[in-house]
Amino acid sequence: MDPTDDIKKFEKLMTDLVEGLLGRGRIEIFTPMMNPKTVQLGDVREPLTDINETKLEVIVTMEIPGAKKDDIDIHATPSSLEIKAKLTKTMDAQGIHSTSTQRFQKQLTLPEEVDPKSIKATYKNGILEVAMKKTVKSKGTKIKVE
Repeated sequence: MDPTDDIKKFEKLMTDLVEGLLGRGRIEIFTPMMNPKTVQLGDVREPLTDINETKLEVIVTMEIPGAKKDDIDIHATPSSLEIKAKLTKTMDAQGIHSTSTQRFQKQLTLPEEVDPKSIKATYKNGILEVAMKKTVKSKGTKIKVE
């Protein structure tokens, strides 16, 4: 019997437990007698999102708890908005090193066309707010027939 068999069984039991509880993220387990092992626990989470309109703006509000401003990536076109965030947390306790990664992603089709250059994004207390000015629509011109 290999002396690391018990460690492997315990590691599998803990991985199954974490996977059952969290269902997402990533955990890295380091044991003194073994090489690091990485277990993938899921993929991308879709954040809660609200879209509001005023006469002049489209405002998107999104919950991204635990992020830092540098974790958030925003890409905009006149008709769409894509927001991604990747959060990584590292913990060291009693010889065990764990890293968890959580990803957020949301792609939105905007209700009105906006000017991507006018976007202002703010992030405070886990809430991202993206304000975009609507593009001015031409109402057209009446043409007199001669």
